[in-house]
Amino acid sequence: MHEPWRRRTCFEGRHMKYATFASPLARRVTALVLAVGLLSPTICSAFVINTSSGGKTGHAHVLAAQVAGGQAPACSATPTSAAITLPSTISIAPGTANGLIGSAASVTVDVDCYTAFLLTPNYYDDFTVLAGQLATIDSTNASPSGSGIMFQTSVPGIDVLLTATPAQASSGSNGPNGTTGWAVQTSNCTSAGGTNNNPGSCSPNPVAAKFTAQLVKTGPVSPGTISSIQLLQLFDSDSVPANPPKDGPTTTYSSASVSFATVTLNAITVSMSTCSVVAGSSNLSVALPTIVSNALPTTGSVAGKTSFNIQYTCPSGWSLYMTMSTANPGTATGVILPSASCSAGTPATNVGIQLLQSNQQAVQFNTAQSVGNSPNGELTLPYYAQYYATGSPISAGQVCGTATFTMSYQ
Repeated sequence: MHEPWRRRTCFEGRHMKYATFASPLARRVTALVLAVGLLSPTICSAFVINTSSGGKTGHAHVLAAQVAGGQAPACSATPTSAAITLPSTISIAPGTANGLIGSAASVTVDVDCYTAFLLTPNYYDDFTVLAGQLATIDSTNASPSGSGIMFQTSVPGIDVLLTATPAQASSGSNGPNGTTGWAVQTSNCTSAGGTNNNPGSCSPNPVAAKFTAQLVKTGPVSPGTISSIQLLQLFDSDSVPANPPKDGPTTTYSSASVSFATVTLNAITVSMSTCSVVAGSSNLSVALPTIVSNALPTTGSVAGKTSFNIQYTCPSGWSLYMTMSTANPGTATGVILPSASCSAGTPATNVGIQLLQSNQQAVQFNTAQSVGNSPNGELTLPYYAQYYATGSPISAGQVCGTATFTMSYQ
């Protein structure tokens, strides 16, 4: 009976998997070497080779063990600093309802976990891409679509809604190491033929993580600037399948990787849209024709009707109101008494200027009168001015009056 033959053999490099031994009986026996570690150290394994009498049979006993690792190796991302770019300015009209505003924008981050797989000694690894380290969440206002995450911004009344694929953005406890976040997708990696000295592959690879952002009006808004926000960071966790197709090294990692990518939102200027007066209407001068005094024979007579327009630019969908006022109102509706300060010559007596709306009705001073809904663009409001006899007799001279108009909307 031969004594068991013992031999201690060292191997360089983590990708060495099989070794062949020659016993004193010239018996060839194959032994499995477990490579453990993230680098490539010298690995020494002790084997006991038992041979029966006559040296006809033999087998190798391999001592396999599960090894606990620390932080998972990090996947890589393209780009590493991903930016969701919304329009740099947004104008919000008064009366805008709460809900989605402006346009949406997206960015896709491609995550490659194969490079991380090559850093492990395992034949099989499941890398799960994780979104975590989230920005400040608005827990009060719900998403208009019922899904995604609502983030607060630096402008009260405006949130950012973030949605994602292939897994929807959520604020559960599925982020790195059980923190707030969500699992984006898992990449299943395997060595070719179930041996770690073969390159293998991961599927899917890359993991295509798409993030979409859009602004949401949640309440009253004042003009301001939404500061740039880092919405999230990307991590990964590494686990070994519960029932791998073949036995092999099993290094498990107790914590998620370091962050390997970020997703940010650009800064945005928020303004409140308004109607504005077209340049030619801001200081409007209306010239009435020259008339003879007998064109106004009695009190209340009118003559010299002249049309003019007031022009605005407005966003669409508003209800518009015009208010006219004057410092020198007459007793008759819509009449402006002449002002000596604006007369180039001797002022006429018993004559004023009456303003009419487009429907030929006299303007009610200091009263907001509806002019309809605004179009998307330039708005033209027609009016008329005419001489009005405020008394009798009329004397010849200059007639001049001033009115102020104010547009309001809701």
